[in-house]
Amino acid sequence: MTSEFRVERVTSAAPELIYSILAEAAAWKEWAPLVSYSELVRQGTPDPLGAGAVRRIGGLGFLRVDEEILESRPPHYHRYTAVRGIPVSNYLGEVHLDPAEGGTRLVWTGSFEPRVPGSGRLLATSLGLVIGAIANRAIALAERDASTR
Repeated sequence: MTSEFRVERVTSAAPELIYSILAEAAAWKEWAPLVSYSELVRQGTPDPLGAGAVRRIGGLGFLRVDEEILESRPPHYHRYTAVRGIPVSNYLGEVHLDPAEGGTRLVWTGSFEPRVPGSGRLLATSLGLVIGAIANRAIALAERDASTR
């Protein structure tokens, strides 16, 4: 059975700025909560950060997740899958950055099939909280960067 989470935020920052922060996987360790390790393992083609790219994100001393970018349409859309590192199958994440009055509406969704029966709700809640914290920090960074320009 498929489980899902959804995170929505509105910010005064432009989609281009938020997209660039989220796309630069190697920098996540500098700003994202719970992330102590991040790198670009494989570049995409033709965009190094686009489709085909694989980013590795680690944290909490034991967690290491590899995510492959499936599609990117800067600065408005980003789709990826987790290829290893979390206890789910068929994970699909999408980030939509749409213009909103005075800024951007961010909608970050994820769907997956839990490997352990009955764990879907707990995993969806946990992933939603982590992704929500990452979205909050990315937005704060984007708003700070926008105010110093």
